[in-house]
Amino acid sequence: MFSDVIWKELDRREAEFRQVFEGRPVDRVPVWFYHEELGQMKPELLMVEKNRDAWLENQIRAVRTNVEEALDNRALYYPLIEMASFYGTHYIDALFGNDVQWVEGQFWSKEQTCEVSELQMPDLDNSPLLRETVELAKWIKDQTDGRFVISMPDVGSPINVAINLFGERFFLEMAMNSEQAGRALKMVADTTRRVYEELIKAVGQETIRCHNAFYVYTPYDYAGLSLCATQMISPDNFGEWVADADDASVPDCYQGMIQHICGSSNQHVEEIARRPRIKGVQLNDNGADQFEDYFNGLRQDQIFYLRPTEHMPINRMMAITRGRRLLLTVTKAPDSILEME
Repeated sequence: MFSDVIWKELDRREAEFRQVFEGRPVDRVPVWFYHEELGQMKPELLMVEKNRDAWLENQIRAVRTNVEEALDNRALYYPLIEMASFYGTHYIDALFGNDVQWVEGQFWSKEQTCEVSELQMPDLDNSPLLRETVELAKWIKDQTDGRFVISMPDVGSPINVAINLFGERFFLEMAMNSEQAGRALKMVADTTRRVYEELIKAVGQETIRCHNAFYVYTPYDYAGLSLCATQMISPDNFGEWVADADDASVPDCYQGMIQHICGSSNQHVEEIARRPRIKGVQLNDNGADQFEDYFNGLRQDQIFYLRPTEHMPINRMMAITRGRRLLLTVTKAPDSILEME
């Protein structure tokens, strides 16, 4: 697909990401670049039409376009990455038996009819969906000669999944029957961890990347979770229930994880700073607007992936950080290389 010179340049740019994770100095802020219209998984090809070949052809074309544009600009990077994913953000819901359907261009998940206390652990040893996920990852690796890395399914924090499973009923359960709510969160965490473990066993940890590759890209030994529902959770509930379940979702072979936050969740900065397994946060939308609170409140070894917003443009990010502990995810190339001060 690329010449030896380009492969070496891709390796060099990827090494910059690891330097930031390891706390080593870099000369410039690493910038992760993608076209949103190209970087999607086209689930209708994979899930509705059941056409793996057409889906992979589309993905490879999108990756090639993104990589070529990134290489034309010294400030940008885009790795070769595919997504072994079904059902979007409702993947874990589907493992628990939710009816997930593709309607009007997106996936929708119907809530469980049982009570929270009646939720049962899915039979993952005999799950057709988990088996198909693993088979897809193996197929992608084989079709791309092991040159591509493979993104996890879109796995979210157990609180995200619990709300998908039960809607507002889960908040009532947390208030009225916290023991059963905690039991449900643990089952979701155990399920998420098992998905990680099965994919690692199938294609190797160095091939798997965290769930949200189009927004954050990590070295192979860091995982990821989406925490979009944390904007609806109090700091006490987050510390007592949610954060422990998040930790339990990630296998011990990972050094830590990046948490994706798109809502107004700065009330949890203190707890995030206390959690040694949280290596950093990826912020966009309202989360990015609150970036200064995160930067001032998190540990010095915690890093930030940011998507610029109207209220948090790149120049303001640089003024706050002077380029330190910062990685950017952008859909429009910056005007120049973002050098460290």
